[in-house]
Amino acid sequence: MRHGQGEHSSAVNKDGKNVRDAPLTQHGKDQCAERCKIFQSHDKIGLLLASPLRRALQTCVLSFAPSIARGQKILALPMAEEASDDPCDTGSPVEVLKKEFPDIVLFDHVEHGRYLHEGEYAVDPKALNARAAKLRRFIRDRDEKEVVLVTHGFFAHYLTGDVNEKGEQTTGWWQETELRTFDFVDGGEKAVLRETEESLQRNGVVSKDGQAVQRSEQSDKPA
Repeated sequence: MRHGQGEHSSAVNKDGKNVRDAPLTQHGKDQCAERCKIFQSHDKIGLLLASPLRRALQTCVLSFAPSIARGQKILALPMAEEASDDPCDTGSPVEVLKKEFPDIVLFDHVEHGRYLHEGEYAVDPKALNARAAKLRRFIRDRDEKEVVLVTHGFFAHYLTGDVNEKGEQTTGWWQETELRTFDFVDGGEKAVLRETEESLQRNGVVSKDGQAVQRSEQSDKPA
């Protein structure tokens, strides 16, 4: 799932990319509330994962509130952070986040300084593809069968394999709070994902009569 509208979004802030780790707007919170209402499988979720950027954590908290009310925690994973080094895609110190999300989010995987965009968190295509594959393997090898991940619009293309060798996306942008479901089809290092038929129909890519429809493009890069 892609997060809801953040305060860095170009729709509300022309200089939004310079807003570091912005929270959701009220509209973004409303989007999450609507997603929570229409989601039909809250009782099936075995694991909640989210990028440790504020907008993704807030989206997970609000969109999957019934699971959290049952006592589930959100596991924050830097592997799911966005695929750029803009200020808006640069996270906050883990000490700050722990104060903002007490008793809801587990930060065991969030290291000090992980937001420096170096090493495995670099933003070149090779590093991003490696990070996406590592995240897919992490999810695939968990015991839980139904896993929710809240991530970001550009990195989602790396995660699902919808980029070319230059790191350019090959499908349209994910909409805010768009939810797609996938199964694993590869037990190897790449841990390849395949979108389910139900998801393709729900998002209008394949109609009920089996006809393929091109995913809509947005006019600019989502923030």
